[in-house]
Amino acid sequence: MVTFKYSLFAKLIYRYGNIIATLFLSIHFITSLIMMFEKWYFVFFALINGFFIFLINKYFIKTYKLFPFTITADNEKIVCQNFLLSKKEITINHSDIENITGGIFSGYPTRPIYIYDGKQRLTVGFYSHVGKFQNLLTMILKNIPQPLYNRLLDTMKDLRIERKK
Repeated sequence: MVTFKYSLFAKLIYRYGNIIATLFLSIHFITSLIMMFEKWYFVFFALINGFFIFLINKYFIKTYKLFPFTITADNEKIVCQNFLLSKKEITINHSDIENITGGIFSGYPTRPIYIYDGKQRLTVGFYSHVGKFQNLLTMILKNIPQPLYNRLLDTMKDLRIERKK
């Protein structure tokens, strides 16, 4: 079993980054609300800030639910632990993985990768900032069912062809 963890800096950003962003946006939001009574067009700034606060916190709630901060893997399974505010532990067998999306499979290497376990009907995500991410991805790809591997390979070939155009 090999354990993969995020660095301290990445863990702080992914767990608590929304607090700092929400704080700064809230200051601007409150200022816009106050100024709205003097100049009517500040209502647009308040709406925009409120929308960004909503989007950021929605994204981080998704992160809290789907992204483990400790991943242990071998040739049989992936064990996901250390979700925020939860002591749950999820075990995914490589043979039960039905789909892998996002990240390099969608053409955007910096986006997270999502693994869908069809047997348990759950999704788990990994950011590319997890320690030795390439090794984790290689281990997963080596052990997933062959039809899924072939489909992912075809998708990557198509993305490479589209990028050359």
